Amino acid sequence: MSKKIILLFSIFLCATPLLHAQDVTVDEEIDDASPWIVRAAKWGFHLLTDPSSRLDTAYIYHTPLRWTGGLETTHISSTVDLHSDVKESPLPGSGTLASAEYGMDFSLQKRLYHKVGASFGYGGLSGGYGVEVGGRTKDRNSYFSLGLSGNSVGVQIQNYVIKEYIEKTGGPYGQNALSDYPGRLRDFAVDAYYVFNNRRFAYSAAYKGAKIQRRSVGSWMVSGRYLLGDLTVDERDKAFLEITDRLGRYITNQVSLGGGYSFNWVLLHRDPTDWSKSKGLRNLTLNLTALPMASVYTHVDSYHFQEEGKEPFQTHFDGKLALALQAHAALGFCWDRFSVNVQAHYNRFGFDHATQTLRDQQRGLRYDVDSGARFQDLTAKVQFYVRF
Repeated sequence: MSKKIILLFSIFLCATPLLHAQDVTVDEEIDDASPWIVRAAKWGFHLLTDPSSRLDTAYIYHTPLRWTGGLETTHISSTVDLHSDVKESPLPGSGTLASAEYGMDFSLQKRLYHKVGASFGYGGLSGGYGVEVGGRTKDRNSYFSLGLSGNSVGVQIQNYVIKEYIEKTGGPYGQNALSDYPGRLRDFAVDAYYVFNNRRFAYSAAYKGAKIQRRSVGSWMVSGRYLLGDLTVDERDKAFLEITDRLGRYITNQVSLGGGYSFNWVLLHRDPTDWSKSKGLRNLTLNLTALPMASVYTHVDSYHFQEEGKEPFQTHFDGKLALALQAHAALGFCWDRFSVNVQAHYNRFGFDHATQTLRDQQRGLRYDVDSGARFQDLTAKVQFYVRF
């Protein structure tokens, strides 16, 4: 937790000397004799903080206040369902061992996690961190996010770490079992999008409040996601590992591409009376977004834990094309320099028909494994922040 906080503040501290770029015009940047990396940083902050000359001001109002800070509560329900069909066959010359087939399922127990934290940002750069409240263990679950958004593109990085008990059904012994120690789920994702109607449509209007949607409008979008999903059984859970045939970890790396439509419905708008401070601003905007996607690349690693002191046995295999979905909704209200929004995000990603072959020389067996999995989370968030 401390490393992530230090990283976030380091980013902002390094960027602070460059924040005066919002007052630099394009001509001044061309004549700037600073090193190229400084000029590039100034240009980047110029894109993130200054209104684009292409914006249709009849549809979008870009607030002059750059800094934001506030509080947020996050409620996350995350589930992982993993299914494997296994066929055991004797290796050549292994004697009279009989073949066997079985299915084995893993799932993370479903529970709602409540987190509180802080959010902050400058222009199109934003970050947030939250920790679980009411957790049952000393290792509290955490949430971390970092975002960049411009007039037409945006990138959001988020990381969930959830420690919860793992349920197993089926398998070689046909037993249902619950782990004695909490397993660990890590869900790390990088989302990116491009908005086609970027002159009149502000995707972030209902989520952040730096740009205000003045009239109802929508836009087609293209999107992409990188997902790292890591489900791991605690190595101390010897009894649980025995009935899973020592299969103790799955890691998936996925790249998904797709697109869809997003719409901002302006329910209330009143322009500010003081345009330099946003005084008198009133705005209520509802955003609805649907982004069907396809997992075009899926790489999966599985780990069989060996005897104590030995490295886990690792296998690699690839999954086939699978459908995925992102859906977002947000209701944001702005008055003067204050904003509050309520938002919900649904993500469903997975892989199907990933195959691998394992060999157990000691037992004289070959395992042919066909696997599928689903990573799913529903996140609700309430943010209250002030711009200055």
